Amino acid sequence: MVDHRARLAACPLFATLPPEAIDRLGDWFVARPVTAGEVLIEEDRGASFLLVVATGSLVVAKRVDGHPEALVTRIGPGGHAGEVDLVDDERACASVIAETDGTVLVLESQRLRRMLVTDRRLFTHVARALLVDLAHKVRQTNERVRDAIAWGLDATGEAIR
Repeated sequence: MVDHRARLAACPLFATLPPEAIDRLGDWFVARPVTAGEVLIEEDRGASFLLVVATGSLVVAKRVDGHPEALVTRIGPGGHAGEVDLVDDERACASVIAETDGTVLVLESQRLRRMLVTDRRLFTHVARALLVDLAHKVRQTNERVRDAIAWGLDATGEAIR
């Protein structure tokens, strides 16, 4: 049996939640075993859940036209994936694949919406954690775009003006 509370408390996404919120949050997640090579989220397909790695590891991969999938990152215990898909119920922006056998904790978007109605205080904690995480990722992406533009300018010698 996976200890939901300990695994969720170890997830940086939920680091700011008070202990009593972590205790309640565990009831909203479902533990699911995964097998190495199993595609948990497929890019451009519907996905509407958050994954928290309890045991094992996942890889996040992105398709690039004319190339095989490119590794974006590896996620180990305590890490998470699918937060964007949880929030907007759109097509997945990357694939998430089990790198090893393990267990993930799954929070489906419909359960998150149910949390809004039945436990607003917990929902507020989770929503804030998701907003902070997504804002951090936008800032990281902006830095990467800036670096790519700077590299392009260095490589071509072109300037905007």
